[in-house]
Amino acid sequence: MEIIVKAPASCGELIEGSLAGTPFLVTAPISVYATATVSDAFTGTHGLGAKAQEAVMRALALIGKETLPWGMRLESEVPQGKGMASSSADITACAYAAARAFGRELTACELMDIAIAIEPSDGIAFEGLSYVSHTTGELFGQYRNVPLISISIFDVGGEVDTIAYYQSKRGGGNQDETYRQLLNTVDRAFRTEGDRQEILLGRAATASACMNQEHLPKEGLDDFIALAKEKGALGVNVAHSGTVVGVLWTSDMPAADVARRTRQIAEAFAGRYAYMQTARLISGGIVCEIRA
Repeated sequence: MEIIVKAPASCGELIEGSLAGTPFLVTAPISVYATATVSDAFTGTHGLGAKAQEAVMRALALIGKETLPWGMRLESEVPQGKGMASSSADITACAYAAARAFGRELTACELMDIAIAIEPSDGIAFEGLSYVSHTTGELFGQYRNVPLISISIFDVGGEVDTIAYYQSKRGGGNQDETYRQLLNTVDRAFRTEGDRQEILLGRAATASACMNQEHLPKEGLDDFIALAKEKGALGVNVAHSGTVVGVLWTSDMPAADVARRTRQIAEAFAGRYAYMQTARLISGGIVCEIRA
């Protein structure tokens, strides 16, 4: 028996902010994964950090089990400490795999509750793009038919004091109306087809990235955005409490063109923004494979 569960990372968030005092984000899941495997072919746990181990215990408690009698292995492609949901992906994959080994399929809400009990979560357990509170776990909305936008991911470097960041957010004044407008732009995007949808998503993400400069400035971001748009990008998104910046390209742009334009941006920002990898925006949610 082997159960293989993949949970996606994220490239920061499309939008992050606060409405009526409740923090929220719109997820940006990408084609980079944490993979948890439960198997009767080996024993013990391998590669699980403290948060992933806690997720397993919480999942077992939820389904009324005390221990996992099989081996579990966690492997991840997700860089840590960059705002790419590495912990959320680990927690989601391991919790789901542990329960599924006993025949129980955890819902996205159950997975989010487990994650939130451990730390604020990026909401990558929900399918599509989700509009969710990363502090309470409340799901406000989901957007289906996600356009497979290419994202060139850059790292601005350094480390983020998340406690100071969220204190800054709380002291940032009332921006409810602005965030309502950004959420309305996302809503309109998913009522629109074709190029217009992707343009609207790029517009909302870029606006949120710029607003976040008040709370966690990324040096040179305005110049980076200007160059990305000059090269034909839809815009950028950021890890609002992390160090990554994503350049958003239309889903129909050939991979060779994405690579060439990304290389030009990387050369122009050498020594400031470090290119990491290119991925696709995808639907969130887990992928599970069971092998007899």
